[in-house]
Amino acid sequence: MTITKAIENNKLFILGHHDSLMPYLRRINSTSAKTYATRTILFLKTGGTPKPVAIELSLPHPEGDHHGALSNVYTPAEDGVEGSIWQLAKAYVAVNDFGYHQLICHWLHTHFAIKPFIISTNRQLSVLHPIHKLLQPHFRDTMNINALAHQTLINAGGFLEMTVFPGKYCLEFSSTMYKNWVFTDQALPADLIKRGLAVEDSSSSKGVRLLIEDYPFVVDGLEIWTTIKTWVEDYCNIYYKTDEMVQQDVELQSWWKEVREKGHADKKDELWWPKMHTIKDLINSCTIIIWVASALHAALNFGQYPYGGTYPTARLQAVASFQKPALRCMMN
Repeated sequence: MTITKAIENNKLFILGHHDSLMPYLRRINSTSAKTYATRTILFLKTGGTPKPVAIELSLPHPEGDHHGALSNVYTPAEDGVEGSIWQLAKAYVAVNDFGYHQLICHWLHTHFAIKPFIISTNRQLSVLHPIHKLLQPHFRDTMNINALAHQTLINAGGFLEMTVFPGKYCLEFSSTMYKNWVFTDQALPADLIKRGLAVEDSSSSKGVRLLIEDYPFVVDGLEIWTTIKTWVEDYCNIYYKTDEMVQQDVELQSWWKEVREKGHADKKDELWWPKMHTIKDLINSCTIIIWVASALHAALNFGQYPYGGTYPTARLQAVASFQKPALRCMMN
């Protein structure tokens, strides 16, 4: 199969940790930690599982960033030096992927992003308000966990800085990536379409058709997403019979205003925020909030140890104290 045909048939995918990491790489590698910015090309096999076929490892140019990056590409090998280099290349991809998982997917997209919704719910919606009752069970313990995280995990010198590759730049990296956060993209179908992992399909009950069939998180996730949305829709339709009832609910409008203008103040001028003028706006927004605070967080949280605890990944994360990145040493 040619590359052109593979692209046309949705057979090639990129696991890209290059552009987000390059601005930090020079500073990270000036500490005891060493890493690369990585791109991985994956080919979707006939059985529906992706196989890595090329890995690009990049370093900043020694003569300045205006010269671009220094990059080398590695392809699969099983024996000899080439086989060892391929294993190391995959280990560096795993390091990048796990660091991104912890700092962006886990901390930023679930713990941090949901916090303003919790605060605004407690401040603006009375405990008797139907939306307060709908959301509150899914917020249980989040604020306590976030408070503990500030003391031991994401604080200066905390566990994340000690174990995840950006080191002391962990929170700066996470904050920078917040610029790309879009509330409406946190809906699972929207996220899959944006990342090129699914296409819209009106004939499907899920609204999308997956391009990767062997994708347990998404296969199970879409079932849970659909169940949550059905529950939220049935619930909201009990209390809101018309769009005007949504618009005239003073507590609800104050809640949504505070979420956008104070909770996520950096994003207050973004046009993608739902207007909260219709029942559909309310249903979609509550579904996203519940999904992120419950099912999405569970999927990201409970897979941490098997994901990052494999020896090569853990070793490179915690002890990466090479004078140069390991692969560069081998090439030299």
